[in-house]
Parts: sequence; structure tokens; C-alpha cells
Amino acid sequence: MSVLWRSLLVPGWGQAKLDRQLTAAVFITVEGISLGMMLKADHELHYLRGIGDPRGDSKKQEVQDWMVILVFNHLLSGLEAFAAAHLRGFPGDLHLRAAPQGGWQASLSLPAPVP
Repeated sequence: MSVLWRSLLVPGWGQAKLDRQLTAAVFITVEGISLGMMLKADHELHYLRGIGDPRGDSKKQEVQDWMVILVFNHLLSGLEAFAAAHLRGFPGDLHLRAAPQGGWQASLSLPAPVP
């Protein structure tokens, strides 16, 4: 449960704790880009309002859009870390391949202890 709270606080932290480096890097990258773009758009919004430009309303919408992406990234990171923590010890292997007669064939192998 701690990885959920870690990833909600800082996206990618929970994934890094679970040794999922690529997934952590993706969430950290999205966080950095979104935060940077939100700050840039906010700076432009203050500039446009300062000079009385009517485009300030659309820039305000852009700032809000980047905020939504930030919140979504935090929630998705937390949920992904929570699911990954619970599936960490899952032993099954899923194989997907093309079937000889056309179409697709899937197989799942789960080891089961026999008493």
C-alpha cells in the first residue's frame, strides 16, 4: 500500500521502489513535461493579462489543461503502482501467437501445487 501513496505523491516513486525503472521513467517524464508546460503557459498568461491581450482566456484554458494532465498522471501512477505491487508475485506466463489456421491463440500457464 505504501507504493500507492509514494506514487500519488511523486509519480514514478512507487514504480522505482518496485524495480520497474522504465515505468518509473515514463511517469517522471510525463510529470516533468506537464509541470514545465503548465509553468510556461502560466507565465504567458500573466504576460498576456499584463498587456491586456484578449487571448488570455484561451491561455487560462491551456494552464487548466496541463493541470488536469498533472492530476491524471498522479492518479494513474498511484493506481499502476498499486496494481504492480499486488501482481508482483504472480507466476503466470501469458503467450499470444498467431494460430496456424489464421487468427490468434492465447495460452496461460499457472503453476498449481498438487498435494
